Amino acid sequence: MGKNKQEDRREYRRRRRIRNQILAYLTLILLLVLIIYGGFQLIRLATAGMKQQQQNAPVTETEAEPTPEEAGVISTPDPIEEFTEPSPTPEEAAEPVLDPALQALLDGMTVEQKVDGLFIVSPEALTNVEKATRAGDGTKTALGQYAVGGILYSSANVTGADQFKEMVSTTKEMYRELYSRNVLTMVCEEGAVNTIAGNTTKVEAVSSAPEIGESGNRENAAEAFETIGNYLSEYGIDADLMYVAAVKTEENGYLKDRCFSDDADIAASMTGAAVEGMQKTNAYACIAAFPGEGGLKTDPDKGAGATDKSMEDLQGCEMLPFRSAVEAGVPMVMVSAMQAPSAGSEGPAMLSEEMISQQLRSGLGFEGVVVTAPIEQIPSSTGVDAGSAAVQAVTAGADMIVAVKHDDFEAARQALIDAVNDGSISEERINESLIRIYTMELDKM
Repeated sequence: MGKNKQEDRREYRRRRRIRNQILAYLTLILLLVLIIYGGFQLIRLATAGMKQQQQNAPVTETEAEPTPEEAGVISTPDPIEEFTEPSPTPEEAAEPVLDPALQALLDGMTVEQKVDGLFIVSPEALTNVEKATRAGDGTKTALGQYAVGGILYSSANVTGADQFKEMVSTTKEMYRELYSRNVLTMVCEEGAVNTIAGNTTKVEAVSSAPEIGESGNRENAAEAFETIGNYLSEYGIDADLMYVAAVKTEENGYLKDRCFSDDADIAASMTGAAVEGMQKTNAYACIAAFPGEGGLKTDPDKGAGATDKSMEDLQGCEMLPFRSAVEAGVPMVMVSAMQAPSAGSEGPAMLSEEMISQQLRSGLGFEGVVVTAPIEQIPSSTGVDAGSAAVQAVTAGADMIVAVKHDDFEAARQALIDAVNDGSISEERINESLIRIYTMELDKM
């Protein structure tokens, strides 16, 4: 038994020694793992710090690496690229794509026809008669000679409902037969002053502009001009020359009861509503006459109309109805023959680049068709004849020129043709106006 106990003790001591050795090895291994992990973390932190220092350090020039040729390495040749069309320049990319039908139309027109397309004439200016009340052989012959862009009718051309409808319809049929397109027909219809409404045609006139303005209800303005637009369409009229975009700043002004209000905000609101109403019909709204004639005592038809207001004054009052109309989407704006010397605009507004290109287009953002007042309204005191007026108007940015007398139309037409032929006005400039005119008409088709 004594011997067995000694063996048992030796076995126990041996096992304890082995266990202690195993624990020692495990402790050593764990210690090594901790040392290795700690070293790894230190290296990672050190590397991150170096990278941060490199990012924050100022950029310095380094010696360029040698090229393959300098290093003696033969590089493979670049692959031959397939031929591709060059990318368009920014200017080319910005150019709008013209409707093919419109491009074909312009390509098929002579210079004379293009210039003719810029004119809105009275039936008398077209046919050279004293008073026109029907469209006959003389009208067809005149249309064949002059491919005018529009015809402006007055009450002198209306003797009855059926008569006027037939006159307009026949004129448009003749024009389509000659040129396979429409001719723009216009009247002045605004409630108080009308070409169609009245006893002769039995068409009931809508309320006058002051009555609508005094109501304080924009819907009244919209409904009135929607009514006008609808009956104009029945007579074959395409556009209404609306002399309502004015603030009555002169109590004894020549417009009298043709302004919505003497309050600029009310006049602006009603003008915008009137345009919105007309837009619901098949007739175009053409508001007149920029920059605003509500302060004129003298009718531009009867003499020189002028204002002494500054440009700031005009922008803060007279131009507000036009801004409202532009925001409503009006497609046509007539520019006045009035003069505003204190506003920095020399001569009639319709000949002024400041008024048309800077104030109306750039200032108000108008992109539609700019129409001049009748060139006959330019006073003789300015020393500008009809021919010079037409050239100046187009140069200033106008798209269509109104002429109500035959001699003035002939002179203006020939002056523009000569200007294009001698390079004073480019054919591209004429095309710009025609594109605006025909794009407007395509929008209604």
